[in-house]
Amino acid sequence: MKAIMLLALALAAAESGRGASPPREGGQDSPSRFSLIGDDYKKAVVLPDSIFNPFKIQAATELPGGGKRDGMGATNESIVGALEGRRVTGVLIGPDAASNRVIIGDQVFSVGDPLEFFDKDKGVPVPLVSGANVILREIKKDSLALDVGLESETPRRVDYILRSFWRP
Repeated sequence: MKAIMLLALALAAAESGRGASPPREGGQDSPSRFSLIGDDYKKAVVLPDSIFNPFKIQAATELPGGGKRDGMGATNESIVGALEGRRVTGVLIGPDAASNRVIIGDQVFSVGDPLEFFDKDKGVPVPLVSGANVILREIKKDSLALDVGLESETPRRVDYILRSFWRP
């Protein structure tokens, strides 16, 4: 019972000590001080172009080194996507690696052949991906090895896995 009485007295003392705070110098209390800020803090700040802004999208108008935009689509993903679009329809494995063949679409390719497909509208063969020379370097039962070269770059190796071809 004494504990309850002491708790009630402590709460009463705390309430009496919380009374209104005296006004600060100049007669301003807390709410009136915040009214001095106004709504200017809500406006966006526009940075001049001379200041680096990491959130601004920087668009390059010209490629470095005077490169052409034709080869920009020759990424590994675009090569694989173009092959998946043409569809590998057959793999012929011979007694030696030089006699291996692959059928892509309705054309047969052997090791060393560029992957070019005849365009009926133009009447000429067109490359697998525009702006890139794609040459078949190796045919295995589970993958194709391709050399992809742009006009000014050293060819790079792209492996195309034949998982989708072998699935029933």
